[in-house]
Amino acid sequence: MKYDIDRELKSLSIYSGSMVGRLYPLLNAGYKLNQCRSDEMVTVKKYITPGYKGSKIATLVMEPKQYDGRIPCILFFHGGGFLMRASNAHYEVAKWYVRQSNCKVVMPDYRLMPAYKYPVAIADCYNTYLWVLKHAGDLSVDKERIILTGDSAGGNIAGAVTAMSKDKGDPIPKGLMMIYPVLDKRMKTESMKRFTDTPIWDSRCTKLFWDMYLKDVDADRAKYASISEAKDISFFPDTYVEAAEFDCLHDEGIAFAKRLQSEGVAVEVHDIKGACHGYEAVWKSNLVATCMQRRIRWINNLWETNVTPIQGRSKSFNGR
Repeated sequence: MKYDIDRELKSLSIYSGSMVGRLYPLLNAGYKLNQCRSDEMVTVKKYITPGYKGSKIATLVMEPKQYDGRIPCILFFHGGGFLMRASNAHYEVAKWYVRQSNCKVVMPDYRLMPAYKYPVAIADCYNTYLWVLKHAGDLSVDKERIILTGDSAGGNIAGAVTAMSKDKGDPIPKGLMMIYPVLDKRMKTESMKRFTDTPIWDSRCTKLFWDMYLKDVDADRAKYASISEAKDISFFPDTYVEAAEFDCLHDEGIAFAKRLQSEGVAVEVHDIKGACHGYEAVWKSNLVATCMQRRIRWINNLWETNVTPIQGRSKSFNGR
């Protein structure tokens, strides 16, 4: 089926969900070569941080070249179906947050399927969150102003880490930002039934993902895997949600936002018309530029800061 995808996103149309599912080892090989490096405005540091059950993982910390005192922090959990590494687009988005919100961005290199299934990725990221809280002073992070964010599988992780923090009595983050998140293993929404052949990701990919992610796991006990099934989400912090029009995950993202609102959580939700899953990959597009500007406004308003973006020569989300 053909979809009325925004013209700037047409390059994504050549990648079917099944193609991405088959080629992810090759994509990961390429992503591994594309390291995130410091530039004239953003310093990138690498740390070894705690992971699941005492393991160690690599974590990137991106920060402005110059800043004073403790500054806000975004924990960024990259997407990729729990199968793929962070891409160049993820690094560009992360650096944009640093420049436009004068904050630090912490990005854990959580472990991936097929070798590591539920709950490893979530637990790796949860432990990274605890590491940031514990070392906030050393990192010059204001732990009262921490946002969790993620796209796709990363959105799943952001929600799960929030719920896990509540259950374990740890501080709830200041805010939560979920970009076309995967949230519901039941796969019963209308968009899940309709979008079986959309670019980048479709319902067939989603079934493959859930079958792989929860293999040999009692799905009824995997409480953090499918956050839409949580009995109570009224404790969630202020939340920002983006859903793509032509995405099998569309309806579960919108439904989750509406449920948050019904439980008294402040929510800003955007239904991105003409977009398919993974639209951040075309990070030079005007569509993504508009999304990024909205996110920055929401972030800075949440932190109650009046930020002057860091100036300098850089790539920007202006479609040029």
